[in-house]
Amino acid sequence: MNNPIVRTAKAPAEKMFLAAISVNVVLWIFIIVQGNFQNIFIASTILALFAIVEIILIYRAFAARRSFDILLNEDSLVINNRMIPADTIKTVFVRGYFVPVIGIRPKGNLLVPYKYCFQYEDDKYIKELTQWAEQRQIMVAKKSFQRWL
Repeated sequence: MNNPIVRTAKAPAEKMFLAAISVNVVLWIFIIVQGNFQNIFIASTILALFAIVEIILIYRAFAARRSFDILLNEDSLVINNRMIPADTIKTVFVRGYFVPVIGIRPKGNLLVPYKYCFQYEDDKYIKELTQWAEQRQIMVAKKSFQRWL
């Protein structure tokens, strides 16, 4: 594999996570309005944190979903101009069936960084990535994974 394989991908929308955070924001607003919470400062802080996370997710879901390139080189993987050497990758995760999301977990990390999560624009390229990983003795897990916000 002398020439790199170039494929197009985009960041995952994570709309279910956005919906869950939105429900939390509405519930905390309801708690504050009802006055059922003893300490208004703690409730306001929690609401503010959820609101910040929701703003980040809305931005990512609708504004930051531009396409970028994934390059499969002989000794590295390049995701959106970020090079990841193959020997530093611990696991390649494939989550989902209808809209699969790929997560690359580097060695030494417990969670998959957001910048290493993507969806191929065509699902047939997932097989190329898994073959690339297996050739380099990188574990491929077809299961759910946690990512850092």
